[in-house]
Amino acid sequence: MSTVSRRPALTPRQLTRTGDRLSFVYLERCTVHRDANAITAQDAEGTTHIPSATIGTLLLGPGTRVTHQAMSVLGETGAAVCWVGEHGVRYYASGRALSRSSALMEAQARQWANPRSRLAVARHMYRLRFPDEDPDGLTRHELLGREGRRVKDCYRAEAARTGIPWKGRRYVPGDFTGGDAVNQAVTAAAQCMYGIAHAVVTSLGCSPALGFVHSGHELSFVLDIADLYKTEIGIPLAFD
Repeated sequence: MSTVSRRPALTPRQLTRTGDRLSFVYLERCTVHRDANAITAQDAEGTTHIPSATIGTLLLGPGTRVTHQAMSVLGETGAAVCWVGEHGVRYYASGRALSRSSALMEAQARQWANPRSRLAVARHMYRLRFPDEDPDGLTRHELLGREGRRVKDCYRAEAARTGIPWKGRRYVPGDFTGGDAVNQAVTAAAQCMYGIAHAVVTSLGCSPALGFVHSGHELSFVLDIADLYKTEIGIPLAFD
């Protein structure tokens, strides 16, 4: 029996599936408002209507203002909202999950809470990333160590493929411009992937914090999911 009353929000059948939505919509230097079930972006050139149910993540860049009504409809339709800077993506807020069930959250919590199943999931995630290796018998810290070496190998391979000089990964948190061009691209690609992964994790009703490979961070599960695509998409794209 449910312990909460049924809320008058849209049901999952009325919402657009995450996979059918635009990955992101970026807006800057405009005012974001609501018109019925759409959001509007108004600037000096006029007003643009965007169906809110088609948005996966709304990125609000410099110079944007957003009204309470706009945030209300974005929350109802399960869109994630990020306030972003000019050089990278940071995930600061989210709407409601598309799911009205806690089933995925509970399943995630069960797998996470049991040390054996948690390690089994971590090994499976590693196997998805590097199918040529057998992670059976490895601890979580050993998985992290191997993952670090594989990522370094990926950096070197992409540098050789593109002919770009590579002196190693260098990034100081909060100092985006401190690195060279390729390090900036790697950082930007990673932050974009974290934002998209966070939007999907929250839209499905999972916990961003309950990670299986990463631990102790408010976005541990987001980092887990984003890392599944780091060497396949993020790093090659940054070097390109």
